[in-house]
Amino acid sequence: MLRPDGQSPLRRRGPTVATPVSELILAGNGPGELRGWVMPIARAARTAAGDGTALTMVLTPSQFATGREAQVVRGWGLFDRVVDVSEAVRIALGLRRLTHAGQSVVLHLGGDLWFSRRLARRLRVPACALAETTLIARRHRGFARIFAASPAVATALVEQGVPTEKIVPTGDPRADMIGRAAPPPAAETAPTLSVLPGSRDRLFAFIAPYFMTVADRLAAQMPAVKVQVIVSEFLSGDVLSTVQRRVAREWPRLAVTWVTGDAASALRSSDLAVTIPGTNTLELAYLAVPFAVVVDLEMLRLAPVEGAAEWLLRVPGLGASLKHVMLERRLRRTSFVALPNARAGRPLVPEWIGRFAPEDLAKRLAELLADRGRRMAIRTGLLATFGGPGGAARAIAESALRLAAAQAPA
Repeated sequence: MLRPDGQSPLRRRGPTVATPVSELILAGNGPGELRGWVMPIARAARTAAGDGTALTMVLTPSQFATGREAQVVRGWGLFDRVVDVSEAVRIALGLRRLTHAGQSVVLHLGGDLWFSRRLARRLRVPACALAETTLIARRHRGFARIFAASPAVATALVEQGVPTEKIVPTGDPRADMIGRAAPPPAAETAPTLSVLPGSRDRLFAFIAPYFMTVADRLAAQMPAVKVQVIVSEFLSGDVLSTVQRRVAREWPRLAVTWVTGDAASALRSSDLAVTIPGTNTLELAYLAVPFAVVVDLEMLRLAPVEGAAEWLLRVPGLGASLKHVMLERRLRRTSFVALPNARAGRPLVPEWIGRFAPEDLAKRLAELLADRGRRMAIRTGLLATFGGPGGAARAIAESALRLAAAQAPA
């Protein structure tokens, strides 16, 4: 059977796997999951597996997706084939077949657990999953193996009735994608502020200018500050260029560096970062970069919602106001919006939630940039919580491959 794009199902950039003995089928979607989980695990699988193993990426439906995931993932050159969302839905519904090697396994890496389990049933292969919360506890019967992203998750899964023998504590693959934290930048008279405005076009188009307004006010207080914007590879070129032109036009005196390449290296040189909630907060935590998370309540109309509610909230004339009310209520019930704080159960990094004038946020950032002791305390807290050894990606890849190899050849 041919790939949806018409290419041979087992041909990729680099070596060709002619007749694979086993196959690792990764299922998931969304910028955070693809960059933080899929990429490092796929790389580890390529290293661990021999020429007789194929890798397939199945992009599942996700309200957090940008629409450019298939293009980006194919560009990585890690997969023998990439199945896009529309084709994945047809396969799950039984309208299309997906040929695969005799000894295969589906590895769930984010998104709807039902979809990954459905895919595994259609293919008649076992499924395993990476879990960073206990959501899978109610559906664990559909998964032969569960990789726990932290010891706390592993313990909680057992407490909620998941058999111990199913759980493999591995850690979080994001640590392998990011690499080890660098030493803190030396104290300078020209501090560097990194801005992370998100990876979705609609969010970026609103939040990048919002943060540039703040940066402009900050530069008025600290003229030597350097500003760099971290650009996600999942953004469309048109949106990026439009925002860049607007920034040059409206804030001509603001010197901005647009980082489109190695984000980790740029972040390691940062004295401080400012971002919105999302998986990028965990990437900053693994790098031990001091940062603050901003939720201006005016942003809520653009934020995606987990679960089926997101699709209802996209109905014209209904969604925007209802989403705003729903998310404001959720914020009031949520202890932390930054994932590192939520995992630690305490405020490792500042969270600024409310309605802010640009001058107010600029003042807060200036105070943090001027207070090296406070920034080093944030860094120390992040290192203590997220500075453990890596290796999760390799452990997950090797365990999943062993599960595939244990299956009787078709």
